[in-house]
Amino acid sequence: MQKLAIVTGITGQDGSYLAQYLLLKGYKVYAGVRRISMPLSSNSNLKNFINHPNLTLINMDFLDSGSIKSFVETVGKYCNGYLKLMDNYIEVYNLAAQSHVGESFKIPAITHQVNAIGVITLLESLRHVFNNRFRFYQASTSELYGNAATVDKKILNEESEFKPISPYAISKLSAFLTVKNFREAHGIYAVNGILFNHESPRRGIEFVTRKITNGLAQYATGQNEGPIQLGNIKAKRDWGDARDYIKAMYMMLQLSDQNKVKDYVVATGETYSVKDFCDLAFKKIGVTLKWFGEGIHEVALNNDDEVVIEISSKFYRPSDVEYLLGDSSLIQTDLNWKRKNSFKTLVFDMVEHDIELCKGKS
Repeated sequence: MQKLAIVTGITGQDGSYLAQYLLLKGYKVYAGVRRISMPLSSNSNLKNFINHPNLTLINMDFLDSGSIKSFVETVGKYCNGYLKLMDNYIEVYNLAAQSHVGESFKIPAITHQVNAIGVITLLESLRHVFNNRFRFYQASTSELYGNAATVDKKILNEESEFKPISPYAISKLSAFLTVKNFREAHGIYAVNGILFNHESPRRGIEFVTRKITNGLAQYATGQNEGPIQLGNIKAKRDWGDARDYIKAMYMMLQLSDQNKVKDYVVATGETYSVKDFCDLAFKKIGVTLKWFGEGIHEVALNNDDEVVIEISSKFYRPSDVEYLLGDSSLIQTDLNWKRKNSFKTLVFDMVEHDIELCKGKS
């Protein structure tokens, strides 16, 4: 029998990959989308499957509790017959969020409304409509750890202490605890995926990795109007591939024994700086970067000694996580999840994608 799933945040990197993955597995997917002035058909993340017969898009806005409730009720009407059958349930993947850490300092109230209050409203609505006939995945984040590992460079796992230092991380910690509470208090199959940084060609242009590869692509195709401007290039992250990580999300909701449900870290066990990302990205096009200066005066020169990267104070955050390194041994042992793509493969793939994109615009 065809399985059913709800995916929120489908227009983003993770939501689009996950929905596409579920559709390939034969799922019927109901996706919550915000009303926007631009037609969804123009969203490049959805272009390959937006007209799939098993995909239903329904309006929903995480800033509006009534909208969330209406969305769940609408999906409930579609699923009524399916859920009347014994043992059937719907899988719910909540990937909607205000997900830009830097932006969260500018809009902390909105960030909390979407990332924390929205999760409570969604879970309560699901309980009301589906009772316990649903399984819930919450997209959590390594930002919960803050700088817990910065001093001694330790690897972080499910037992490590949370020390959030941004409005984004604080809102996500609230959601994390909400999911855990619903699991323990109401007996709901609910899990948090503590995902470390993960990127792809579908990453939003406002995120640093895509900003680098897009800026590089403009440089490589002669369309750049100046150096790429970055903030804290010394920050180190455990970067994985979103296409590997959405499979981990799926695995977390497939356990046969609900008593074994737990939260999982998803990471690569490797850490690289933003500067490392830049070096590797430019290496893909045959440019060996030469770095000079310190702090906001640091620059990177190309093979012809032209400045291609410069540091700008406007891209520094009021507080920033300096070092993240994750231990995913638990999900590897319990669910047999393994990453497929290396850091190098990921960076090169993003560079190739953005160069082709820029060529199409020239």
